[in-house]
Amino acid sequence: MADPSKLTTTQASNVGAYLGPGTKINGKLLFEGTASIDGEIEGEALIHGNVTVGERATIKGKIAATSILVKGKVMGDIQADKVEIQPPGVVAGDITTQSLIIGDGAIFDGQCAMKKEKEGKVLPLRQEASGGSAKESSS
Repeated sequence: MADPSKLTTTQASNVGAYLGPGTKINGKLLFEGTASIDGEIEGEALIHGNVTVGERATIKGKIAATSILVKGKVMGDIQADKVEIQPPGVVAGDITTQSLIIGDGAIFDGQCAMKKEKEGKVLPLRQEASGGSAKESSS
């Protein structure tokens, strides 16, 4: 694992978990808070927070997080509220997200399903247009 003392002050204060270059993990990973990955993961990664997949990182398997920034390689499905792929990032898998950003030079090979944040609270247009009384959901 990488030496945490080599992280800059900004990196150290913003990262809750760090997998450095040369780190290889096989299995299911759970992170709370912000994570930065520069090693290799084969399996599933669930992050309750934001994650950065660094340029030297390789993930083979499913990754789910609040927000994902990919600069390395992800070979598997991604699920997050926001996904950003920046060069030299590569994603080979399907993405389910509300927001997708792909920078010039980044590669995405898969399908994307865009999901609204609170689909259950929006009435379908057919009910509104039917003229009948539609029930409003209270939250």
